[in-house]
Amino acid sequence: MDYHKLNAVTRPDNYPVPHTDELLEKLGHAQFILDLTKGYWQVPLDESAKERSAFITHVGLYEFNVLPFGLQNAPVTFRKLVDGLLEGLREYAITYLDDVAIFSDSWAEHLEHLQQVFKSIREAGLTVKAEKCQIDLNRVTYLGHQVGQGTINPLQAKVDAIQKWPVPK
Repeated sequence: MDYHKLNAVTRPDNYPVPHTDELLEKLGHAQFILDLTKGYWQVPLDESAKERSAFITHVGLYEFNVLPFGLQNAPVTFRKLVDGLLEGLREYAITYLDDVAIFSDSWAEHLEHLQQVFKSIREAGLTVKAEKCQIDLNRVTYLGHQVGQGTINPLQAKVDAIQKWPVPK
C-alpha cells in the first residue's frame, strides 16, 4: 500500500522519541533483559480512520480495522500506547518505537518485573508473540549495540563497516 498522498496531508504527531544514549545507559547495567516486539496491528482504528486506510485489490476495496504499517503517525501512535502501559514501570521497562526492554539486576527481581509488565499488557487487551520474546538474556542487541552486564558496545559488524569504508579522495 502506498500511503504517500495520505501522509502528505497528515499533521505529524511530534511525540518525543527517547534519546538512544539514555536508553542504552539504562540497559547497560542490567543483568537480565527481556526484549519484546510486536507490530502495530493490535491497535484498533477509529471508524473515521478506517476509510482513510482503504486499499484496492483486483477483487475489491478493503479497509484496515487495525493500524497498518506505512502511516506517518503509526509508530508514534503505537509508542504512545506502550508508553501508557509502562507508566509507573519505567525504572525497569523502556520502549523505543515498538520495542520494549525489561531489565533487572537479579533473577527474582526480573520475574517480578516481567509479571508487572505482562499484567499491564494483558489489561490493555494486547498480546505478546512468545517467539519474538527473548527472556533471561545477560546481553541483548538493542539500537545497534550489545548491552547488558554493565557494558555497552557497538555491534562489531558496524565497527567493521566503518573500518572498511574507503578513504575519501
